[in-house]
Amino acid sequence: MRRLALALALSAIASLAIAAAPRLAPRTTQAQATTHDYTFSSGAGLLLFYVRPDHTADFEAVVARLSAVLDRTDDPVRKQQAASWRVFQSVEAARDHAIYAFVFDPAIATASYDPVTVLGEAVPTEVQGLFERLKASVIRVERMGLRKMR
Repeated sequence: MRRLALALALSAIASLAIAAAPRLAPRTTQAQATTHDYTFSSGAGLLLFYVRPDHTADFEAVVARLSAVLDRTDDPVRKQQAASWRVFQSVEAARDHAIYAFVFDPAIATASYDPVTVLGEAVPTEVQGLFERLKASVIRVERMGLRKMR
């Protein structure tokens, strides 16, 4: 389970890194708007990371680092996030990609679920290298806010 969570987190990081590269640069209006894409005001959310099959080990390594950061955080908001942040790897075979799902249920409406942001806060000296691994791994990231029906 821990390995899966790590893999999913890495996948999320890679996808987010590709989609939000400006966030590693000094904060700008565009970067702040991008960070909003990783909040889930509906109370639950999902990030799907499509990962190059030959880069799954890199993605999973980033997810493992993210998982370790979340497990050891002292930040009360990050602790809440860690309690409901689930990472899954698809067991369905695909030729051109592996799929990892980050599931947030419940999601803290005002907190960012951007793995690059979380890593940057916790391990600023490592974030650039982790971002590069993520960027090389992820083909695309899909974001979905969810509303619980049952």
